Amino acid sequence: MKLLTAIAVAALSLPFGANAFAQSNPSGLTRADVMAQLQQAQAEGLVPAPNSDYPPTDAEIARNREIYAIQHGGEGAGAVKTAEAQVAGGGVGAN
Repeated sequence: MKLLTAIAVAALSLPFGANAFAQSNPSGLTRADVMAQLQQAQAEGLVPAPNSDYPPTDAEIARNREIYAIQHGGEGAGAVKTAEAQVAGGGVGAN
């Protein structure tokens, strides 16, 4: 009798256990979407930001934009000039 009860409990618990590993709420973002967001953040100078400099300062963002422009052959060069003008002209981070 105990064996029959154990088999019945095991058989009934299998469908519930399988649902625990199913992804019922997908994030909605594809790999391509995430890669595009990462590339945009790099172009804006927000990535990489070291742990000791979070949130990144205006100078760090300008430096990251310049590095991105150099690495990608001038893509985002206008953004670099804008950031340099804000930092030099007392933009958002000026004290």
